[in-house]
Amino acid sequence: MNYKNNIYLTLISSFLLLLFALFLSYTNIQSSSNVIKYLEKDQIKLNYYANKLNYDIKKNQTDLLQLVLLEKDISHINKYTAFGEIKDSVHNLELFFKNKKIDLEGFEETLQVIQKRTVAYQAVQDSLIEALKSQDKVDIEDALIGFNAITVNFSQDTQKLIDISHEALHAKILKLKINNEQNSTTILLSFFIAILMIGFTSYKFFRLHSKLQAQLSRAEKAEQEQKHLQKQLLRYNEDLEKEVAKKAKEIRQKIYTNFLTGLPNRNRLLEDASLYSFSMIAILNIDKFQSFNDVYGEETGNVAIKLTADFLRHEITGESIILYHIAGDEFALAVHKDDPLTQEDFKNIVADILHNYQRKEFEYEDKKFSFVMSAGISYTGRRKMLAYADMALKDAKKRNTQLSEFNDDKELERIHQSDIECHTKLVTALQNEKLVSFFQPIVPIQDKSKAIKYESLIRIIGEDGKVIAPYQFIRVAKINRIYYKITNSVLKNTLSVATKYQIPCSINISLSDIENDRTMKTFFDIIDTYEHNELLTIELLETEDFVNYQIVYDFCVKVRSYGLKIALDDFGSGYSNFSHILNLPIDYIKIDATLISNIDRDQNSKIMVETIVELAHKLHIATIAEFVSSKEILDVVKELGVDYAQGFYLGKPEPIEKHIQHKPRI
Repeated sequence: MNYKNNIYLTLISSFLLLLFALFLSYTNIQSSSNVIKYLEKDQIKLNYYANKLNYDIKKNQTDLLQLVLLEKDISHINKYTAFGEIKDSVHNLELFFKNKKIDLEGFEETLQVIQKRTVAYQAVQDSLIEALKSQDKVDIEDALIGFNAITVNFSQDTQKLIDISHEALHAKILKLKINNEQNSTTILLSFFIAILMIGFTSYKFFRLHSKLQAQLSRAEKAEQEQKHLQKQLLRYNEDLEKEVAKKAKEIRQKIYTNFLTGLPNRNRLLEDASLYSFSMIAILNIDKFQSFNDVYGEETGNVAIKLTADFLRHEITGESIILYHIAGDEFALAVHKDDPLTQEDFKNIVADILHNYQRKEFEYEDKKFSFVMSAGISYTGRRKMLAYADMALKDAKKRNTQLSEFNDDKELERIHQSDIECHTKLVTALQNEKLVSFFQPIVPIQDKSKAIKYESLIRIIGEDGKVIAPYQFIRVAKINRIYYKITNSVLKNTLSVATKYQIPCSINISLSDIENDRTMKTFFDIIDTYEHNELLTIELLETEDFVNYQIVYDFCVKVRSYGLKIALDDFGSGYSNFSHILNLPIDYIKIDATLISNIDRDQNSKIMVETIVELAHKLHIATIAEFVSSKEILDVVKELGVDYAQGFYLGKPEPIEKHIQHKPRI
């Protein structure tokens, strides 16, 4: 009985010892498996973040080098770089290090180096961008050398981070193997003791065999899990290759597509022109769009360009005409040579587009605005058709017409003939005293005790009695170098009226007048012959073109010495105007029509005019609002404290006798 009990006790003891040994083995193996599982997961994530950073660095370098090689417009260059992805990757590594509390030798120091390298990298990249903007080749080459050098260092730091991770993984796996070997030794020792204790029973061996089979099964499962993780890593690599292919497609899209409107750009037009034969090309340009940008800002200007592109898409129906966006405010229409569309049909389509565009009113937020567009059309010259269309567009701008065609030398001859006829009319008017001044009232709207002023505006009275506006002959006068005669005639007419009726008048003087010694000599000679010079105000034109302040300043000082007053015309149309009132002796500023014409509907214009008036009054300068075409506009400018108003609502340019008989309404 004692023997049997001893056998049972030995069996139970050996069984318990075996169970305890198996429990320890199972716990260690399970712990090792979990460590391997989490270690592999963290290692993959760490490798992904580090490799992603390395990829972003190389991609950012590629993007910037592409911009340099392609000489692309860099006004919005930050949209083409991957620096934001680099900062995101570094941030992910920082979070990973913080959350996982990684204890790898040299990892934290390397990560800190990468963080500092990111700041230096951005500084070098900014330096390269500034060099690109300046277009200085030496600065670009120096910036490229620095940029490539820091990119190499950045990649080396990232690779060092990857190497540290790999070395740490290898050390931990080696440690786990040693632990597993020790566990295996413990198991064998336990089994040996169990065999000595229960060697007489085969049942115990069967149980031990079953346990070993279970452990092998778990090992196979762990191996399968590792293979699964390897497949996941392969999928990550495939996704990375797809992303690279996607980026390459995006780069091509950027090269041939305007980023703002999504239309084919100038590069695409030039490539299409080399691949296909175009029979007709038209270039469309928005008139005075830069002034709109100056007043409303680049953001609103971009919106206006997008709305214009949408308008043109809607206007162009069918597949005969291809629409391109070739510059900021410039579009092109092209027709394939094999298309049956006739020249007359194409011209009518372009004319309809210009007409509809002029009538179109665009809306954005609380703003309403409209534009005028000019166009040039070319039907000849396979390789020079685009250049010819551009020449026709410039011709339209010069002649102040919306549409001009370039056909051949006969068309140029016709334009030249038109200029000759205009020159003949101008010379005849000068000889026969048909060059007259019309006057438009400038009415005081704050202090009505002040006198009404009148601006002298030149006109030609044709042989048929029709009045010819200055835009038709001023350009021809400048080309034929007789513009000074117009200035002299206007000055004489104005001084005669001012003296006769004892009324203050103003005339326009341009920068070309001031720079012309003969014009200035005659100008002051004429002033010397009139007694009441204090009634005359000189309005300075082309203020955006003032470069040599000294010559303009000397002119203003001399004019003031005669008792004349000085006014700045078109104030607010450009930023440089604000510096003029600080550098020149100014008595009046005439606020530009672009700010006044819709001031009753545009809050931004109202704020701008209010600011100008406040600044002018602090400098003791009187203000004049041009283009007051309605009572609503008059009420607004009066409320803002503007001193004088001028516009069709108060009076049109007419002979002075009509204004004397009928005073302007206030």
